[in-house]
Amino acid sequence: MTHIRSKEITFTLAGHAHLDPVWLWDRQEGIEAVKATFRSALDRLQENPDLVFVHSSAAQYALMETHPTLMGEIRAAAERGQWEPVGGFWVEPDVNIPSGEALARQGLLGQRYFQRTLGCRSRVAFLPDSFGHPYTLPQIFKQCGMDYFLFWRPIGPEINLPSNLFTWEGPDGTRMLSARVESYNSNPNNVIDTLNASIGWRPADAPEWIVVYGVGNHGGGPTKKAIASMRELNQSPDWPTLAFGSIEGFFERAKGRKHPSFNEPLQYSYRGCYTSHSQMKKLNRRGENLLASAEKWSAIAAQYGLPYPQAALTRAWEHLCFNQFHDIICGTSIPRAYDDVRDELGEAIGTARRTAYDALQKIAQQIDTRSGEHEIGETMRRVRTGPGNAVADLGDGIPVIFFNPSPWPRREVVDVEVNDWHISEMQVQDDAGYPVVHQFVEADAKPPRKRAAFLAEVPAMGYRLYRIVDRPAAQLPGDAPLLSATERILENRWWRLELDERTGAIRSLKDKERNLELMAGGGAQLLVIEDPTNPWGQGDYFRHLAGVFGDPTFTLLEAGPVRATVQVEVSWGASVARQSLTIYRETPAIEGKLEIDWHEEYRMVKLAFPFALEEAKATFSVPFGHIERPAGGQEEPSQQWLDVTGRPAARRQGAGPNFAQLGEAGGGEQTAAEGAEGGAGDGAVARDAGLYGVALINDCKYGADVMGGEARLSILRSPIYGNGNRGATPVRPTDRYLDQGVQEVRWALVPHAGPWQAAPVVQAAQDLNEPMVFVREYAHAGDLPKRHSFLTIEPPDAVIVSALKQAEEGDDLVLRVYEHRGRQATARVRLPLAKADFQLEARPHQIKSYRIAPDGTVREVNMLEE
Repeated sequence: MTHIRSKEITFTLAGHAHLDPVWLWDRQEGIEAVKATFRSALDRLQENPDLVFVHSSAAQYALMETHPTLMGEIRAAAERGQWEPVGGFWVEPDVNIPSGEALARQGLLGQRYFQRTLGCRSRVAFLPDSFGHPYTLPQIFKQCGMDYFLFWRPIGPEINLPSNLFTWEGPDGTRMLSARVESYNSNPNNVIDTLNASIGWRPADAPEWIVVYGVGNHGGGPTKKAIASMRELNQSPDWPTLAFGSIEGFFERAKGRKHPSFNEPLQYSYRGCYTSHSQMKKLNRRGENLLASAEKWSAIAAQYGLPYPQAALTRAWEHLCFNQFHDIICGTSIPRAYDDVRDELGEAIGTARRTAYDALQKIAQQIDTRSGEHEIGETMRRVRTGPGNAVADLGDGIPVIFFNPSPWPRREVVDVEVNDWHISEMQVQDDAGYPVVHQFVEADAKPPRKRAAFLAEVPAMGYRLYRIVDRPAAQLPGDAPLLSATERILENRWWRLELDERTGAIRSLKDKERNLELMAGGGAQLLVIEDPTNPWGQGDYFRHLAGVFGDPTFTLLEAGPVRATVQVEVSWGASVARQSLTIYRETPAIEGKLEIDWHEEYRMVKLAFPFALEEAKATFSVPFGHIERPAGGQEEPSQQWLDVTGRPAARRQGAGPNFAQLGEAGGGEQTAAEGAEGGAGDGAVARDAGLYGVALINDCKYGADVMGGEARLSILRSPIYGNGNRGATPVRPTDRYLDQGVQEVRWALVPHAGPWQAAPVVQAAQDLNEPMVFVREYAHAGDLPKRHSFLTIEPPDAVIVSALKQAEEGDDLVLRVYEHRGRQATARVRLPLAKADFQLEARPHQIKSYRIAPDGTVREVNMLEE
C-alpha cells in the first residue's frame, strides 16, 4: 500500500469561499461579502496562474451584475479554466424541505444562468453545508446536467459510508460518483490543519484526493499566506503532491476507477431544522404551490391569446429559490434576516396569485356562462329591491367557475361568498341547471354578504360552472347519507369520531364499514416536548414529554346538510390552541385546522395520532418520491404526507372487523406491474392482505416521527433565533424566541385498507396543498362549454404532475411527471390544446419531462428542457 504521505498520492487543491448570503447577517451584508470575496479571489487568480477557484450559487453572480467590470473578469477567468462554477443551483439550498419541482427549478435557473453569463455549466453538484440529502437527488442532479456530487454533511459520525469516494445510487437506479470532503473551509491562519485532516480522510485506495480550502462562511477564499504555505509544503518529501486544480478534473480522473456503492439517503444532520421557523416553512410551501398553479393556468390561457408571463414567473421563482438557501429555510438565521425573506416571498406569492388570476379570467371569458342561449340585458342587475330584500346578480344568477389544478377529477366541498344577498333564499345549480344542496356558513364580513358551502365535482385539470340563483334552496333527499354532530361526536356513513371530554383529544375514530377502531389513544393531541437545543436541533429524537395541552372547551361550529365541524380549545402554560375537526356528508375526508397561539421557550409542539396498528411501517414523502424508514421514533424529514401501515391491533383482540376485505378498498385489483416493487401477482396480494393504514397530510410542515403505530407531526420549536442551546450563554434582553404567537396548519387523515400505494394518498396531499379556486364571472356567451378538461392522464393515478408550463424559450409546453408508488407506470396523456396524445412509460421512482410543440410533437427532455 502506498504510504499516506507519498508523492505518488496527489491532493488536488480547489480554492473556495463558502459564502452564506444570509445567516448571522442580513442580505445586504451578504451582498457586500460576495463583492469583496469575488474581488479577492480574482486578485489571487491573477497572482497565481495555476490557481483554480470554485464557487456555486448562480444567484450570487446575478447580484454582481451591477458591477460589469467584476463580472467581465469572472467570465475571463472561467474561459481560461481558473474559475469553476459549481453546484448548478440558484443557491446552495436545503434539499429536505423544498419540493422536487423547486429543486428542478434550482437547477433550471442556475444552469441557464451559468451558460448565459459564463458560457459553461456546472458538472459538479455542490452542497457542502446543506443539512442532509434525500436519495432522490442523484436523478435530479443528473437531469440538471450534473454528473458528480461533492458534499460535507452528514459528517463522519452521522452516517456510515463505505468510503468517502463512492457511487451514490438513487431509488430509480441513477448512479452518481460522489465525494465527501473533510471540510469546506480551512483555518484562516494555518492551512496545514486542513491538509493534515485530509490525509486520513482520503480513501486508502485512492491515488488522488480533493481538498477544498479557503476562508469561508462569510466569504473570503484563498489567502496569500495559505497559497504560499501550500507551495512550500509541496516541496517537502513528507507531503503528498499538492496541485491546484478543479473539482470536475478530480472527478474526471476518478471516474475510471471502481468505487463502492451506497443506495441510502445521505442523512442526518440537525433534525430540528425541519421544524424551526414555522412562518418560513409556510411561506415556502405556499409559494411553491401557487407558482405551480400559476404556471398551469398561464400556459393554458396562453392558448387563448394571453401572453405567457415568463419574466414575472421567472423572477418569482428566483425569489423563492433564493430563500430556500439552507440557513434561511431551515430557520437558523437571525431575526432581521427574515424581514427580507418575508418581503421577497410575499412578492413571489403575490406574483403567482396575480398571474394565476389573470389566466383564470382569460379562460373564464371564453366560457358560455349563460343558463341558456338567451341574450343578457344587464351584466350587473338588481333581482330584488327593498329594505332587507335586496338581491344583486351578474346578469343570469351569479356564475361561479371552479378550476381544478390537479390532473384527476376532484369531488370536494367548496365555499363561495357573494355580496348583496340580503335574503335567506339561495339555490346553487350545477352546469346542467340541477340544484345542489348547500349550507350557509359564516362569512368573513357581516351580512348582507353570504357564504355557501356545497359539494363540487370538477374534471381533471379543468373547470366546471356552478350558478347561484334567487330560488328556494335544494333540499336533502330522504335517503341522504348520514351526517350528525354534537359538541363531542361527529358521524357520517364512513366514520364515527368521538372527542374525550377531559383531554379534548380524539378518543375514538371508528371505520364503520369494517367495525375497526383506528385510535389506540388520544388522537389529534397536542404534546409539549422538552427541546433545549438550538434552531438546528441536536439529537435524533424529540420525544421527552413536558406536558399535554388540556382543559378543553367544545363548540359545535357547523352542523348542516353538507358538513359538520367541532372546535376544541385547549391550553398549556401561557399558550392556547384551537382545533377544528370537520367531516362531510358526501365525501370521506377527515380534516383538521389547528391554530396555536404559542408563548413558551425552548419547547416543541407535536400533533400526535396513536393509531391502533401493529408491525407498523412508516413512509415519508420526500422530493419527487417517498421513503420507508424505521418506526422507531426518530425525527424524519417529511413533506406533504406520511403514512403508517400495519396490522390492526383489533386482529389479536378478536374485535370483529372483516379482515378479508382489508386489502381491497381503495385500490381494486393489483396488476403484476403494480406489484413489481416488492413482488407481483398473487404473492403481492397475499403480502398486502390484512393491512390497514392511515396517512397524515399537511399544508406547511416538514418534520415528523413515527414510533410503532403512533405518528407525531412536528408543529413548532422555540429556541432563541440563531443562538445556542438553553443555558449555554446568558440570555440577552434583545434575544427573541422562534415561533412565538399564532401559527396555523391544516391537516387531514386518509385511512385506507391495504398498502398506501393502493389509496389516493399522494393525490389527497396534493389536493390539500393546491386547493381548487374560483372566478365569479358575469353572464355572457362563449366558445368553451360549461365543463371542460384541459389535460387528462389515464389512469389518473399512474403518475403525479409536478409542472405544466411554457418552455423557457419558444412556445412549446413542458409537462413534468414522476412515478410516486415505486411501481412501473404506463399512462396515456391527452393535452388537446397542444394537439398532444401520447403514451407515457415510467420506471419505478422515475421523473420524466416532456416538451410538447404547438403541432403536438412530443419530445422527452431533461429538467433543463433539453
